[in-house]
Amino acid sequence: MIIKNAKIVTPKKIIMKGYIEIKNDVIISINEGNTNLSGIDIKGSWIMPGFIDGHVHGGYGVDFENGDKNRFEIFSKNVSKEGVTRYFQATVANSDEDNIKYFKDFKDFMKNDSVGSKCEGVHLEGPFISKDKKGAHDELLLTQPDVKLAQKWNDISGNNIKIITYASDLQDGSFTKYCINNNIIPSAGHSNMLASEFEKDYLLGMRHVCHLFNGMSGIDQRRPGLAAAALNHSDVLVEVISDGVHINEELLKLIYKIKGPDYISIITDSMNAKGLKDGKYKLGKLEVIKDGIIVRLTSNNALAGAGATYDHNVRYYKKVCNINMRDLAKMTSGNIAKQMKLENTGSIEIGKLADIVVLDKNLKVSMTIREGKIIYKS
Repeated sequence: MIIKNAKIVTPKKIIMKGYIEIKNDVIISINEGNTNLSGIDIKGSWIMPGFIDGHVHGGYGVDFENGDKNRFEIFSKNVSKEGVTRYFQATVANSDEDNIKYFKDFKDFMKNDSVGSKCEGVHLEGPFISKDKKGAHDELLLTQPDVKLAQKWNDISGNNIKIITYASDLQDGSFTKYCINNNIIPSAGHSNMLASEFEKDYLLGMRHVCHLFNGMSGIDQRRPGLAAAALNHSDVLVEVISDGVHINEELLKLIYKIKGPDYISIITDSMNAKGLKDGKYKLGKLEVIKDGIIVRLTSNNALAGAGATYDHNVRYYKKVCNINMRDLAKMTSGNIAKQMKLENTGSIEIGKLADIVVLDKNLKVSMTIREGKIIYKS
């Protein structure tokens, strides 16, 4: 496969007119200029590494908790239209009984390769979180970080839990050690901790913070919280929901200014109502109402996940901060690929998997390619 007449975003430079060659599932050449070889002419559109959503609950009527075991495949097929080639399936707080069922279904799904975007595993968000910063999680299901429970669910999932978000101040460091020793990314979030309380886990190796500023203690002149700790540590990767709803644009600018493009990962945190008409839906057992890209709990009007697509969040963050395309590639793919040790993807380079999103001049998705196969075309 040849994709030509393209603007190509590589880690070292942007090729303003060129073409790439794909053989089987790998990029075998990246070239400047024109070619007479037959191929897909994208007429000056952008080629970027396929987006990787490190935190997505669902969309298109599907999430981790609803439907039959085919629900994961349905989401995988649909999310490709957002330019997403890989993603981590997030959970909400569930009972042990429910999680046993959900993780069995997920294990079955992970045994076979999807025809759509590739799921790289689970992002366990809840139940190991603070009641003070629970967000749209059922308070009755919350509990302190529990190694035995986490290990049980990971075993049932087929060792497919890859990230766990938890209130790290509610444990003595043993849960963080468990995560690191089992190749699970420990992620601080949904916590009311002081910034100083983050230090013990940072020293153990914690380098990931869940959806910065949302569901956490913030920046206060006398009680700086988790958000302050995340900004103060230059080597901590922060998830950012850049939909224009969860974080004010002035704060998006501040995050970009302080963290820089190497330690931001754009996420959606989207839930099952994404891509569907406005109305009432469920997030776990909690009732929510969707209005455009905004989703809120009906009980207290708190934000409950999100309704925006990944490409929307990309366009919004670029617009707010005037981010150049090479930096945008890091924030949408490269950084989370590095964090999750996905060494064969995350950038447009010879020898890497052909995980590609083609974007028009307005950064709208026109084609998504995963491992050399077109999985979405507008």
